[in-house]
Amino acid sequence: MAHMKKRTLFAIFALLSATVAGAAEPAMRAALTRWEQQMAEYRAAQKVAKTDEQRAAVRVPDGKDVAAELWQSVCRKVGEREELVRPTAEERMHGARDERKMVPVYEFDQPWAAPAVVWFLNNPQAFAEVFKGRERRVSYFANALLESVNRTHYSSPFIGEACAKLSESQSVRVYEMLQKIYTRNRDLTSRANAAMAMCIMLSNPTIQGAEGSAAMARNKQLYFLKQAVSASPENAMFGTRTLSETALEMAYVLRNLSVGSIPPQLTVTGIDGRPATFPVTGKANLIFFWSPSEQMGLNVVSRQHQLATQYPGLVFCPITVHAPNHNDWLAELKQHNIVANCYMDDAENSHGRAYRVSQLPTAVLIGPDSRILFIGYPGLPLQTALNNLFAEQKSQAPKVIIDSDSPNIQPGSQPNTAPTASDEAPALRDMPDNF
Repeated sequence: MAHMKKRTLFAIFALLSATVAGAAEPAMRAALTRWEQQMAEYRAAQKVAKTDEQRAAVRVPDGKDVAAELWQSVCRKVGEREELVRPTAEERMHGARDERKMVPVYEFDQPWAAPAVVWFLNNPQAFAEVFKGRERRVSYFANALLESVNRTHYSSPFIGEACAKLSESQSVRVYEMLQKIYTRNRDLTSRANAAMAMCIMLSNPTIQGAEGSAAMARNKQLYFLKQAVSASPENAMFGTRTLSETALEMAYVLRNLSVGSIPPQLTVTGIDGRPATFPVTGKANLIFFWSPSEQMGLNVVSRQHQLATQYPGLVFCPITVHAPNHNDWLAELKQHNIVANCYMDDAENSHGRAYRVSQLPTAVLIGPDSRILFIGYPGLPLQTALNNLFAEQKSQAPKVIIDSDSPNIQPGSQPNTAPTASDEAPALRDMPDNF
């Protein structure tokens, strides 16, 4: 009798669960339809706007209301499952080991919820707003969403739409996830997008380290670039651009802006108003794109004399974006005590574009053989590259340390313009930069 009662209760629970789950998918699709309508209205308003001012006045939908509605449709816990849980690096330092635990299963783990998971990955800021003031919750569920991709959605035909955003991550975990999409997804567009995303991620020193070396990483970049182009259907999209356009851009970067490449020459205007051309042949060059408005670049440029002392013979070329008025530019530099050895891009900022500068500061270290040794945000890898380059001729003078108070190419001093992750939300380090 008791056994029969237990079976009856289980059947009732299963029926109720099926009813709720059945209602969840339509609710998810309704939320996504609402988002599509908002974006259609935004694009229509942009199209009818006649001036740049009118276009700028059209607000891009922030997705906060859609995020709340969408999350409500897929957030329900539907059970538990036993799983091998791997501790974080910090937990391992305190003796934690892999162990099997019962972990919750949510509706977004189900195959039908793939469109919602993709939307959250592509709109991380809107997702974070759902948990505003609850950083640990957003960290937990960001991790759970990534796990749902690794566990279920890697094979979904929808997952290719998230690959462009995933390529912004600096996480080896995400890189391995893209490998899984590339090797096990049957949808050609998803596989092509995963290949392109891995090609992009391999420009990051952390991901290069996972492949063994920069040279091995470059070979894999070329391989994945070829695979992305050959596997992609015509007019396939990678984020907001076609995959073909992205592939052409990556080909340019690999040829001109990767370690071992010979970068474009540039001619910039100095403080004295005269043009100067860089890199200088036969010498080590540090081309440094920066802005007086961000602290890291200002710290480095204001102490360029110390850098020259620490690295004798280094040609230092700090470049700002073009200023409409040369005198105003000079006044701003003098305000920050920059009175020598600074340059300005041309009116079209063509050199910043040629070097694909996407954040400030960006450093490019070029060896005497005119080949790039480092390119990216100035951190420990740049310090290491400089030390290796000048190993035999470094000055014994006090070393320049780039931290929050003085320029030193060391970690721990990233300005607001650099990618950061909340200490309260460690799982977000695996998400795209703006998650």
